[in-house]
Amino acid sequence: MRPQCPPKTSSIRAGSGAIVAAIVIAVIIIFTVVLILLKMYNRKMRMRRELEPKSPKPTLPASTVGQPSTNSFNQPTTVASIPVDIHMENR
Repeated sequence: MRPQCPPKTSSIRAGSGAIVAAIVIAVIIIFTVVLILLKMYNRKMRMRRELEPKSPKPTLPASTVGQPSTNSFNQPTTVASIPVDIHMENR
């Protein structure tokens, strides 16, 4: 008499569970490595920004006479503010 083999479905399920666990662990490890690399890059760039000399703001070139200015920075901007205590009349 032959010994009975265990059903293949249980071994497939056990194998697939191990594969899923391995994939989850791999994703967690990759995520952790990327997070550490980003933190190191951020720290390096912050140090670089803090150590570089502060340069004065560049001056905008003056537009020549007779030519319209295409630079939006040269145009004056106006801000209209509405007082909060003004109430609209009811109709």
